[in-house]
Amino acid sequence: MRRRLLAGIVLALLSTACGILPQADQQEQGGRPTAKPSATPFAEDSPGDPAAWRRKGATEVPPSSLRATDLGTIQVVNDTAGAVSDADARRWAAAYVRANAYEFWAWNHQQDGFLAGAGLSHVPTQVFGYDIATIQEARKAGVQLTVTRLQLRRLVLRPVPDALRSRFTTQLFLWTRYAFFLDQIGPSDLTWTDRQGAKTVKAHRQAGVGAPELVGGQIATDELMGEVWVVDSDWDCTAPNVRATLGALCSA
Repeated sequence: MRRRLLAGIVLALLSTACGILPQADQQEQGGRPTAKPSATPFAEDSPGDPAAWRRKGATEVPPSSLRATDLGTIQVVNDTAGAVSDADARRWAAAYVRANAYEFWAWNHQQDGFLAGAGLSHVPTQVFGYDIATIQEARKAGVQLTVTRLQLRRLVLRPVPDALRSRFTTQLFLWTRYAFFLDQIGPSDLTWTDRQGAKTVKAHRQAGVGAPELVGGQIATDELMGEVWVVDSDWDCTAPNVRATLGALCSA
């Protein structure tokens, strides 16, 4: 997600935003082009309760199609040796994909308040730090931000050893019992579009280039979004120091 631009580069030394990786920096992460869902302004016919979305920090109501997001062609691998059933592994994977769809909607609609307050992470400043920084940078520059996601091929559910707990907390993440290894590849882009329509690619990941990631968390049910994977850690598995720390958790 791992993983940056300007101040965001520092933030992403060990962690990354789920699903995007600039090609120029091999310790960051990237995404694949996807259709950008349209947002619905707050109105009486908006899906859900507009006031409830406001309480989550949103200034727009996200499209109801995000709640219906499913796994599609993504392969789910249950690597828990039976500790989690295959059915639950698929349900958790679907919850991750749904939460990630809300993240990318927020990113593309400059909803940094939603990323901070929607409950998609218990430590949003750490997990969504790059997203939030790039949103705020684009807003300051007066441009439209467009982010496309990596091609997510496999979600591998793995148990996280308790012995690694301190490694997580050192990075201001939360240790959780399980994490998904994300097998994902480019292309992806982070693009600015100014008021005259001129586009500037600020970050790029080439097609076919891998950007594996490890996202720890737990499933939760939200009254507006449905079942989501609450991401409490986000590691860039392309970074040598992360692979040394996490070992087999970061292996393909």
